[in-house]
Amino acid sequence: MTATHGFVEVADRVFVARYRQWDVNVGLVLGRDGAVVIDTRASDLQGRQVLDDVRRLGRDIEVRHVVNTHVHFDHTFGNAAFDVATVHAHDNVGRTLAESAEQVKEALRADPAGAPEYGYTERDAAEVLATPVRGPDRTFGSHATIDLGDRVVTMAYAGRGHTDGDVAVTVPDTEAVFLGDLVEESAHPSFGSDCYPLEWADTLTSHLLQSDDGAVVVPGHGRPVDLGFVSRQRDDIAAVAAVVRERRLAGGSLEEALRDADPRLPYPLADLESAIRRGWEHLAPLAP
Repeated sequence: MTATHGFVEVADRVFVARYRQWDVNVGLVLGRDGAVVIDTRASDLQGRQVLDDVRRLGRDIEVRHVVNTHVHFDHTFGNAAFDVATVHAHDNVGRTLAESAEQVKEALRADPAGAPEYGYTERDAAEVLATPVRGPDRTFGSHATIDLGDRVVTMAYAGRGHTDGDVAVTVPDTEAVFLGDLVEESAHPSFGSDCYPLEWADTLTSHLLQSDDGAVVVPGHGRPVDLGFVSRQRDDIAAVAAVVRERRLAGGSLEEALRDADPRLPYPLADLESAIRRGWEHLAPLAP
């Protein structure tokens, strides 16, 4: 599946659309009593484009619920377009969305030029800046369920990883699972300034244990994958954590860890700066 402005069915009445801007995926689950959209893209206008694509599947489809898999703007700013839907997310998304959104807007105001390598233009950046931020209406701590009449959609939090509020969204009567940016297919996992690299692999393990062997897993970016792909990426994330933990506990300096390559690292050292810095912070010695 390549970037497209249309939904593709990946399981019974479960659809995915992959969009050019930020190469982000949006999920759609249809039920007797309405539909759930999973993640909403990066602006009000982009969210409205999602709604247009939903209507192309059937003009009688009513989007009653939205789920944000985590806090980042490319998955949440489109919430503003879904004014009649209830937005669901983890408690930590409700707590941090406003601050996270302002940080993104500050960065784009400082450097509004587009970045084709990330799939967005200067015009896309302007749309992000013009979007009013809408947070979740309902949040939860560990598990929550959306009833669509003839089926349910479940949301589960298993711990921190890409952020502190990543959730898995599952349609139990199928083998479809949406993992947001806990998994990426079109690039390696994104270790940002709000990641938890030492906990991420354990979080993925928990989700893997809850998934059926034949599951179709929709990542935050890229094509749907299987559990084998998720397991391999989990192992790579665990390798990053192991190297960071070893270097930190051995008493080496942060500067050395950021500078010196290690053959055990599965990703380029330059892309792991935040992972190393965050790991260093999380392994800081306890104050006496």
